[in-house]
Amino acid sequence: MLTPNTTESLILGIDRVLIHTQDVERVFARFRYEFGLPVAWPITDCGLLVSGGLHAGNMTIEIGRFAGFGIPGTWFYGLGFAPSQSTWETVNGLVSRKVLHTPPVTLHSEEPVATRSTLTFLRNLLNGQPNTPFWFGRPWGGDTRICRALAALSTWMVRTEAGAMTFSKLLGSSAVFICDNQIDRHQERLTELKANWRRTRQSGPYGITGIAAVDIELATNAACWGRLLDRPDLDTSSAHSFSMGPPLRFHHGVRNRLLGIEFSCADLVSTAQKLIEKRSLVPTDGNRITLSPDRMDGLMIGFSQSQLQV
Repeated sequence: MLTPNTTESLILGIDRVLIHTQDVERVFARFRYEFGLPVAWPITDCGLLVSGGLHAGNMTIEIGRFAGFGIPGTWFYGLGFAPSQSTWETVNGLVSRKVLHTPPVTLHSEEPVATRSTLTFLRNLLNGQPNTPFWFGRPWGGDTRICRALAALSTWMVRTEAGAMTFSKLLGSSAVFICDNQIDRHQERLTELKANWRRTRQSGPYGITGIAAVDIELATNAACWGRLLDRPDLDTSSAHSFSMGPPLRFHHGVRNRLLGIEFSCADLVSTAQKLIEKRSLVPTDGNRITLSPDRMDGLMIGFSQSQLQV
């Protein structure tokens, strides 16, 4: 059962899921054409991160690789949240909720689309978190001189080749972050994406209408998630909805990790038949179907019947 947030949250919703892979071009093309997702931004080199984004209706699927980060394989690496306030108001809110955070770092890109994304990484939510020595809470966290100074230093570092390589060495195997985006011609691009999405979902191979949920395996960190989401009742069987985008679903497990995503589709029976013909389907319970992970580089991707009128 989804439990809506009843207090003023720091988080509007899920902005993106980041899939890490060394073969960005192949995996990006596979998601684009296998699922019929329009391009939110083409593959772009921001120095620290080379990535492309695909619009999935109610959030973005980002596929990328970090500079000098040579771990092989493809996996759900990161979960990015859209903030309800400015970056520095957000980090103040993190401190008040006792959520440790890094100094915000801003990634810039001028071509092919002018973008600026400010990322604030969060601690104690997933295993394999970044290895930075600067995890801030009280007294140094939030909008303080030391946090602002380190944020400026980090932003300068990632704009240089050597700095980006140094920064990437601090990365672990997963990350949760607040993502404050500024994109050139934002409203125009948003209108274009919505128009492309309407066309794509009507002609796409599986009739995808959006992301039904993002799934988290949870072993020990329920209290940390509860503080971030203002949900003291959150446990390993909770689901949490936001004011925008898909919900988070938590599942009891032995690790703290990002499990996968579930697409909603206009006609689950038709989608299942197409996947059966491609021999891409694993056993289903009738309400949800799952792609064979072997077909999708080990990624867990499901489908469920859309509740939307399409």
